[in-house]
Amino acid sequence: MKLNYCKGAFMKGYIGKILFIRLDKKELREEPFGEEFARKYIGGKGFGAFYLNKLVNNDVDALDPDNPLILANGPLNGTRVPLTSKAGFFFKSPLTGGYGESIVGGSLPKYPKWVGYDAIIILGKADKPTILIVTDDGVDFIDSRDLWGRDIEYVDNELRKEFGKKSTIVAIGPAGENLVKFAVIGVDKWRQAARTGGGAVMGSKNLKAIVFTSDDNWVSEANPNELNELISDIVRKRKETSGVKTLHTYGTSAMATLANEMGFFPSYYWSTGHFEAWENISAESIKSVLKKSYACWNCFIACGRYVSIDTNYGHVEIDGPEYETIYALGGLIGVKDLRDLVYLNYLADIYGLDTITLGNVLGFAVEASKRGKIDFKVDYNDTEKFIEIIKMITYRQGIGDILAEGVAKAASKLGLEELAIHVKGLEPAGYDPRTLKGMSIGYAISPRGACHLRVMAYYVDIKGFAGPPEELSERKILKLIEFEDFMTAFDSLMLCKFGRDIFKLDIMWRLYNAVTGFNVKYDEFRKSLERVTLLTRLFNEKHGFLRQNDYLSERLFSESFMHKGTERKLTRNEFERALNLYYKHRGIDNSGLITSQKKRELGIDRL
Repeated sequence: MKLNYCKGAFMKGYIGKILFIRLDKKELREEPFGEEFARKYIGGKGFGAFYLNKLVNNDVDALDPDNPLILANGPLNGTRVPLTSKAGFFFKSPLTGGYGESIVGGSLPKYPKWVGYDAIIILGKADKPTILIVTDDGVDFIDSRDLWGRDIEYVDNELRKEFGKKSTIVAIGPAGENLVKFAVIGVDKWRQAARTGGGAVMGSKNLKAIVFTSDDNWVSEANPNELNELISDIVRKRKETSGVKTLHTYGTSAMATLANEMGFFPSYYWSTGHFEAWENISAESIKSVLKKSYACWNCFIACGRYVSIDTNYGHVEIDGPEYETIYALGGLIGVKDLRDLVYLNYLADIYGLDTITLGNVLGFAVEASKRGKIDFKVDYNDTEKFIEIIKMITYRQGIGDILAEGVAKAASKLGLEELAIHVKGLEPAGYDPRTLKGMSIGYAISPRGACHLRVMAYYVDIKGFAGPPEELSERKILKLIEFEDFMTAFDSLMLCKFGRDIFKLDIMWRLYNAVTGFNVKYDEFRKSLERVTLLTRLFNEKHGFLRQNDYLSERLFSESFMHKGTERKLTRNEFERALNLYYKHRGIDNSGLITSQKKRELGIDRL
C-alpha cells in the first residue's frame, strides 16, 4: 500500500515525517513535523514519550487496540556516526500499567529512517494474524496465520527465505501471542526489545512480525567536515578505552566477575549478593564455547557473543548469554551449569520472554513452592522443572497462567507481597542495591520500574564518581540526576550506552549540531534532555503513579546479607532521605508529582 507523498520539513538528520499505521482499517497516514518540534524532543525516546502522552489516556488499557506501539529513531540513526546502533519501542506497559520502553540493536536501527520516517506508530488490532512489510515503496499487510503459534527462530528463518538475508525481521513468539505480560519483541532472532512487555502489545494487535527492507539510504549531515573530525576522535577513543576492549573481548558477561567480587550479584532470589558457583557461568566459561563475536549495525565494539554448546537437551547455538541473563537464569535461580543456563536462555529467546523478568519469576516460584503457595514442586538449580514452568508460562497453562503476569501480580494473587522484589511491577536487573546503594534510587525513580539503564546508577557506584558504592549522599544524588539526563541523551539520539566511556555529553551535543545544523546552544540541549526525562514521568503521573510507586520492596530494607565480612544493608531512612533529595533537585514535590513551576519551565504544562 503506497501513500500520497507528504513532504516533511527539510532538515538534515531528520526525515521530518511520522508514519501512522492503522491495523484494523489497513490505513496509513503521514504527519510532518518541523525544526521546533525536533529541537524540543530530539528524537527516539523524546518522540516516543511525546506521542505516548498525546495519544494514551489513563483509561486506555495496555492491551487495548488504542495503545500505540511506537518505533522511533533518533537524529543520528542512519548516519555515519558510530554506535548509532539502537532503536526504541514505546508503549503503555502491560506489566506495569505505566510507561513502557524497550531499546534494541541488531540490524533494525537504520530503520525506520531508511524507509522514510523518523517514527512509525502502529494503532488498532488486525482482524487476523498479520505481518507488516515496510519498504521504500510503502507498507503491505500480509496474512500470517501460517506463522501464528510459531517461535521467533522459526519465523525469522521462514521470512528470510522470502525477503533475503539483508532484511530485518521483528517478530514475537508464542509468549507474545498469549499476552504474557513480559513478552519480548525479537529482532534478528537473538536480539530483544525485552523489558516491560512490548511483545504482548504486538500480540494484542494480532501483529506477528514486521519486515523491513530498504536500499542503503544513508542520511546526509549538515556539516560533514566537522562530523569527520568528531568521528575520527570517537574512533581514536575506542582504541584507547579499556572498557570498550573488555566488552569486545568478553561482552557484558565480564560483569559477573566484578559483581561476585563486590557482592552485588543477586542470588537465590535476592537472599545474597554472591553465587558460590559463579565461575561455572562466568565470562571465561562462556568464552570457552564462543563461536564468534559480532556487532549490531554500525557498531565497532562487537559485544555480541554467539555461542555453540552441547546441552543435556540438544545442541544450541545462540547469541548470549549476556550478564543480565547470567544473573537472572544463573545465580538468581541457583543454576550452576553453563549448559543449563544457555538452554534456558534459548527457550526464553525463541518463545519470546524477557530473561530478567523470567529469572525473577522462576526464583519467586521456588520460594512460593517452598511455602506451599503453589501446587508445583520446584527448587533452586532444578533445570528440568524450570523448563516445565517456562512452557507453562508461555502457553498460560496451570501455574504458568499466574506467573505470566509477572512477580507483582502473581504475588498479589498468591498472598506473597512481602516476598516479591519489584518496583512499579518491573523486576530488577542484576545489581543489588544493598551493595550498590545508588541503585536504590536508580531503581526507584526509573519511569519503567526497576531498571538499571535509565540512570545507570550501577556505573556511578562502581566507578566511584560520587563517592564509594555504599554512599548515598547529596553529591551522589546530583550525579545520578546528571546521569539520568546523560542516559536520556543516548536514548534520544539513539546511541548505544556501551559508548558511555567515549561519548561525553558535550560530544553528543556537537554531534547533534554537526548532523542537524541546528546550532543548538549547549544549555538548550541540556534543557531538551531534562524535558524528555520528565515527559516519561509525566506519563506515569497521568496514570496514577505517585511517591509510593518510587519505592523498593520491603525485603530490601528488612533483610541484609554478609559479604567478605561486612553486612550489606540498606535502611529505609537513608533511602527516604536520598529520595527527598532527588525530588528537591528534580523539581518534584513530596507526593511525587512534577511541580507546576517545573512543568511551565519545560513547556510540558499543557501537553
